[in-house]
Amino acid sequence: MLKKTKRIIIISILLYLLLITWQVFAGINDNLGVLPKNGKVSDASVQLFFSLQPNGWDENVIVEIVMMALLPTLGAGLYIYLKNNGMFADVQQRIDYSAFLKKGLTNSFLVATLISVFTNIYRLGLINWFYYPLVFQMQPAQIYRDARPGYFSSNELIDVIFYIIFAAIGWGIFAVLIFSVGLFVKKNALFYIMGPIIAIALILFALLGNLQNPVWYTIANISFPFTILAPGQFALGSRIPILNSYLIFFVTVILYLLVTITLVTTWYKRKRKLG
Repeated sequence: MLKKTKRIIIISILLYLLLITWQVFAGINDNLGVLPKNGKVSDASVQLFFSLQPNGWDENVIVEIVMMALLPTLGAGLYIYLKNNGMFADVQQRIDYSAFLKKGLTNSFLVATLISVFTNIYRLGLINWFYYPLVFQMQPAQIYRDARPGYFSSNELIDVIFYIIFAAIGWGIFAVLIFSVGLFVKKNALFYIMGPIIAIALILFALLGNLQNPVWYTIANISFPFTILAPGQFALGSRIPILNSYLIFFVTVILYLLVTITLVTTWYKRKRKLG
């Protein structure tokens, strides 16, 4: 079982790397026409990096769905598998329920966070080597604010760093949310696609309401998964979020954590009650 699991993980990671590589080179091919000429210096590489992110002009829905499925399950898949396949009794002899939950939550967060950081650094490396060297702070900040409504900083370098850090935290929070939902899912196959299912449900929840209503618009932004998965990239209904970019990020993080804590606590109490 362990050897088979390791083989599946390795194959999944390799396929994921191929998918990310394909996305970057497709973006490079689409943006060859904006490369500077006559010795001019440009920050085209930074623009391409953000264009590959969700809601960018070179976004790839397949990549986003795969990330939603893969990042949460790589950290939590083994724990959900143990729970669903009659092996939890053996695990419980060595660790109690609380320790099981701590390990599952910690692994979920760390794996998703690290993969997110690696993915964006890998994208930057490919862009720097195969498209155009990374150059920062060449264009007026307003240009980027117009393209990205949640722009964090007027300095491109700081903005890239902030985006990578915040997106990694967002993916970690999303992963622990999926793990907490997975505690109540009895089918392994269903858990492996739970990330995209929940993300799509949250997206529909946000978009099906009246985005012209200020109250609903705020609720939609807070519940919208890409508020933390791609911070600063989205403007629902083509409108700038009412809340500050930093504030809306942390409010959404708190909301997701509250849901996670509620689900984990409910599952823990149920298991303790059953003995």
